[in-house]
Amino acid sequence: MKREDAKELADRALVDLQQDLQAGRSTLLQRFLDCMSRFHNYSWNNCMLIAFQMPEASLVAGFRRWLELGRHVRKGEKGIGILAPLAYRKKEETENPDNESEHVVRGFKVVHVFDVSQTEGEDLPQLAGIHGEPGQSLAGLEGLVRRSGITLKDEVLPLGTKGLSRKGEIAIAEGLPAAERFAVLAHELAHEWMHDEEHRLHMPKTVRETEAEAVAYVVCRAFGFDCSTRSSDYIQLYRGDATTLAESLERIQKTATRIIQSLDETPSVEEGQRHVA
Repeated sequence: MKREDAKELADRALVDLQQDLQAGRSTLLQRFLDCMSRFHNYSWNNCMLIAFQMPEASLVAGFRRWLELGRHVRKGEKGIGILAPLAYRKKEETENPDNESEHVVRGFKVVHVFDVSQTEGEDLPQLAGIHGEPGQSLAGLEGLVRRSGITLKDEVLPLGTKGLSRKGEIAIAEGLPAAERFAVLAHELAHEWMHDEEHRLHMPKTVRETEAEAVAYVVCRAFGFDCSTRSSDYIQLYRGDATTLAESLERIQKTATRIIQSLDETPSVEEGQRHVA
């Protein structure tokens, strides 16, 4: 593929991505955020208690909160004990009659929460995914990463993390579907090529994530994937918008064009098929 053709593909995809961002949050993203807002943010101590009792826990809530979300705890499931503050009202005697009561903590009590894996019921909202079959393109992308001098590893990553760029090394979460692996790898390669140590120290994370995800979107579109609102939702989760995207268009276009052209010219199937354990 000629560079001009790759650039044209990138330009068309970026126009569509801008339109998605200008439209604002998708219905799916809004449902996801509304649902996530109903989960409590636990203290560091309680997070440690949860991790100690159930290391694989991903989303926890109390018995009644799960009912509010349309799910119920299965019979016989053992709760995860955490500490809840015992709060009492304390009235201050002042000359101000409008003075409101204050809450003071006088100890803690053990309460129990349950992980989503211990519940049944309505499905929780999920962000849009990516669909398609990468075929040899995935092997080609893995080969491109390695030819760039970047180590590629499959790892067990923290929950919710699908990939990491460590400058000179990319880690991909084990067990990702092929299409998702392709998209995540394109995202992390964009970080590797676009964001040096200076960028990582001084460029806002919103900008870095917008740039990397926009590159992934363009590359995925160029190879025929159905991206839906996956990338625009991701960018908005990091508080990016059409303005953020517009300010980086040239950088995004150059990086995406480079990846597309490289994959089209040298897929390197044999090399890419050797996954790193």
